[in-house]
Amino acid sequence: MSGTAEASGVSLRDDRPGASQVPKGAWFVLFTLLAASMMDMLDATAMGVAAPAIKLDLGASDAQFQWINIGYLLSFSVLLLAGGRLGDIVGRRRVFLIGLAGFTVTSVACAAAQSPAELIVARLLQGCAAAMMIPQCVSMIRESFGQEHSAKAFGIFSPFISLSSALGPILGGALIDYASWRWVFLINPPVCVVVFFFSLRVLPAVPPRGDRPRLDVVGMILCSLAVGLFVYPIIQGREYDWAWWTFAMMIAAAGVLAVFALHARSRRRRSLDAFVEISLFRKRSFSGGTLTVFLFFGACSGAFIVNPLLLQLYIGWSPLHVGLTGSWWSLGTMSAMVAGPLLARRLRPRQVLQAGVLTQAVGMVLAALTVALNTRDTTHPGPHGPLLDTGLTSFNLAPALIVSGIGTGLFFVPFLALVLAAVDNRELGLANGAINSLQQLGGAVATAVFSTVIFNQVGDGTSPYTAGTLAYGLCACLLVVTWAASFTLGKTTDPHD
Repeated sequence: MSGTAEASGVSLRDDRPGASQVPKGAWFVLFTLLAASMMDMLDATAMGVAAPAIKLDLGASDAQFQWINIGYLLSFSVLLLAGGRLGDIVGRRRVFLIGLAGFTVTSVACAAAQSPAELIVARLLQGCAAAMMIPQCVSMIRESFGQEHSAKAFGIFSPFISLSSALGPILGGALIDYASWRWVFLINPPVCVVVFFFSLRVLPAVPPRGDRPRLDVVGMILCSLAVGLFVYPIIQGREYDWAWWTFAMMIAAAGVLAVFALHARSRRRRSLDAFVEISLFRKRSFSGGTLTVFLFFGACSGAFIVNPLLLQLYIGWSPLHVGLTGSWWSLGTMSAMVAGPLLARRLRPRQVLQAGVLTQAVGMVLAALTVALNTRDTTHPGPHGPLLDTGLTSFNLAPALIVSGIGTGLFFVPFLALVLAAVDNRELGLANGAINSLQQLGGAVATAVFSTVIFNQVGDGTSPYTAGTLAYGLCACLLVVTWAASFTLGKTTDPHD
């Protein structure tokens, strides 16, 4: 563990005279919550290689495939703010345990689904459970370590979360090839039981504050409605030939979002708690951080949906083949961890993050060029229809994936500490909920958009190679926009910088 922290540029000890020690029991809290967070990330990222297998096994339509892919992310992203607020209201430990129990039950329901509709509903409910569980993790870590030692904890937490996102497709591919896609969900319950056991013993039962906030139910409904009105037509529009109402819904989403903003302002004027704490977004580092993570996760999710669609559905690679190919990404991520101390001596945290964004963009350009240079127009029979002949291999994709992985690692090492530096302890639940919400929402929207682009291109007779090349190019463009947005972040973890 200490090697990972040192590789991220964070020392686990402070040998300065008079330096305070990490509070007793804080490390047990960190590793318990890290296990829960890694399980959630592994489950979410394994879905990338599982979704094509589910589509073929359950006979899902293109739209159902997209809902299976993003249903979890949608409910997760919208309700994360409510989950963070509930932690502030009734206690973070209690809400975490309830969410963990719900995640266990819904994982079993996902594994038992016999139709696309059943799986979509189960994934939506699983996202709701995760929305109660995940926001409490960073908040409880910050509270356990205190402001002075939080950077040490996040120096371990962030790299492991990043690494678990890279390992998810490998685990998912192995489970699908050697067992069934259902095991992607069945591995969750045993882990949940172990985490629940340790949570009862190590997580502090801190009572809620006396000045507890109230949940803004109307604000939550308005926010959920705005997201639904925007995402639904993106997914369903192609099946309805982009009827007028699909565009009307997107316009209506902007109107509902405006009403949501007015509602939040009205509640603050009446000294009532709003669903979104507007004061948080008056802090430039925080508002810039949420925008940056929204865009960055959008670009990452775009790449993660392109890979399985192109390689599994249209070329015919097995889920394990796709997952193992993704291990090049993991290698790049770990390389970035090793390079952390060297960069930390020369660059400020924001510069490390920006280097990661631009490195990721270079990786997307390399991916687009690799696909374009290995294009073939011939096909061969497959078990579910014609498959493309290809010159693509795991090895000629390696340079693009390694470079992209390096970018991912460099981004996540300083990110949380940078964004939360200016946040007060009393705002932690809502702040972490907002960060995670925008992160997951960016992933959900991008997954819907990029998969729609590919299905539209292929449906109109365009080669999947061309569609894949276009998608990678769009990811690179989005990362350049992310780099520009990152200048709104503070230069260091000092809240006054």
